[in-house]
Amino acid sequence: MDMKKEDLKVGIWGLGNEGFALYSYLSSKILLNNITPFTSNEQTLRIKTIHSTGKIEGTYQFIPTNEIRKILECDLIFITTLTTAYEEVASKIASFSIQNNIDLKQKIFVLFSGKLGGVLVFDKVFKSFGIETNVIETDALFACRKIDVDTVWIRRIKKWNLLISNKDAFKSASDLHLYKVIKMIFDDIQLDVADNFIQRGLTDFGAMAHATICLINLANIDSKRDLLFYIDGITENTVRLIEKVYLEFEEVANRFNTHIVDPIILLDRYYGTSKDNLLVAIKNVPNYKHTKMPNSVNNRMLYEDVLNTLYPLTLISKKIGIDLKVIPSIVNIMSEILLLDLEKEGRTLEKMGINNFFHRR
Repeated sequence: MDMKKEDLKVGIWGLGNEGFALYSYLSSKILLNNITPFTSNEQTLRIKTIHSTGKIEGTYQFIPTNEIRKILECDLIFITTLTTAYEEVASKIASFSIQNNIDLKQKIFVLFSGKLGGVLVFDKVFKSFGIETNVIETDALFACRKIDVDTVWIRRIKKWNLLISNKDAFKSASDLHLYKVIKMIFDDIQLDVADNFIQRGLTDFGAMAHATICLINLANIDSKRDLLFYIDGITENTVRLIEKVYLEFEEVANRFNTHIVDPIILLDRYYGTSKDNLLVAIKNVPNYKHTKMPNSVNNRMLYEDVLNTLYPLTLISKKIGIDLKVIPSIVNIMSEILLLDLEKEGRTLEKMGINNFFHRR
């Protein structure tokens, strides 16, 4: 794939908060007729324009489709669904492409965000259908919320993040052409290539903090108290726990010859903040001053991080002989509260296709 940005045909599979924000971002940079938004939501299919406020101000023509063929005609296809839906989405795409003789070899699928090993999950599903294609992941780049059925508030855009692909998930090759394509699209964001899928998946402040803060605030969540998640919901003791989670992330990363950037530096790279200490850093992230405490434990930022980052990390740590303390405790407690079947619903080594990888180590 060698073309200019304005010539790329871009698809977006999934039109929730992040999908709307991405559509607004791309619409402000790329010709509108080159973007194909895909959804099965009947209400969203009736929308004719999208309004964006905050860091991106604009109103954009919107022509969504529920036809898989149309989005698979695109060169670059962003997947902005829940990460817990990855296997289902990948299976739908693979099955449809085979039934309709659609060649995916030159396509690039972009997971937004992959959590730990998202590219491996997609890659395994595709390969189970005999399909070789390109899958790349980064983190969700927009702090955003829908404030109406056709309006998204983009509070902040991350200034930095990491990339990794299915082609080099275990040892990166930063000169891959697909990285150049993604960097061309996000030309105002610094996107660096991660060392491997471990560094990419664990370079995620939300995965360090979301479940930890929710655990401390269970009474506030159950009582539906009107509090700010990152302002009212944390204390010095909460931050100590987040720092311990980070140290366990780093311990595993070191075994894979990489490291995870300190959470203070990570927040500063994301959004800009104070570097005095982590408590001050969190409270001074501009968009965190708007983040409300969830009113239920059944919220995306909790169960996605537990199922698709923290849980697979506990499985990987056992395979490499690291005895984590804090993260398995958080996973066990939260899985009981959320009534999760970790083996069935969580991201396992089998689902990532890496059981044999550990046998070789």
